[in-house]
Amino acid sequence: MYVLVSKGEGEQTAVFVMGECLKKDTEGCFLLPGRLIAALRSDDLPVGIRFSLDGLLPSGYGLYREDRVVFSRKDEANTLWVEVTSTYHGAEWDGLFPLDATLQARRQILEEKPSFTGIRYDIAEDVSTIRYAFASRATCDLEQAVEAICDTVFEVEARGNMRLWNGDNRHDEAWHGGMWREES
Repeated sequence: MYVLVSKGEGEQTAVFVMGECLKKDTEGCFLLPGRLIAALRSDDLPVGIRFSLDGLLPSGYGLYREDRVVFSRKDEANTLWVEVTSTYHGAEWDGLFPLDATLQARRQILEEKPSFTGIRYDIAEDVSTIRYAFASRATCDLEQAVEAICDTVFEVEARGNMRLWNGDNRHDEAWHGGMWREES
């Protein structure tokens, strides 16, 4: 097994992947370097431990800096539970459309798909966020599973932007990656 979990002093959990001790972020999530993901299968991840992609995958896939994506196995099933938080600073926003309209369009896209849960949309002058969660069927190859998660996050953003650009949702079904690919 390539992943080892140990309890240290004060019941602190430590996770080692291929002998390398993973760092934790401020929210207790283990940062899993993309270069290590290529060697893992989805079922190598211990149940109940939260991970976040650190850097890029060997394939070059990654996430935008605004997106924080946490994934974990909730049980022995080959499914990853994914929590997404996208945070935008109003002073840095450089989108084609106003930030509040952009996040509202994304929220509408999410609300139309029953597979997304925990949808929260908070708009403020300085910092705005959109949060959502979904279950992703994990393939045996963890890199492919994380790529599918990235595809889903990208599609939510692209579909929301397309809705603003076109003023309607006629083109929503033209996408075939990530979450939408699974329903085909």
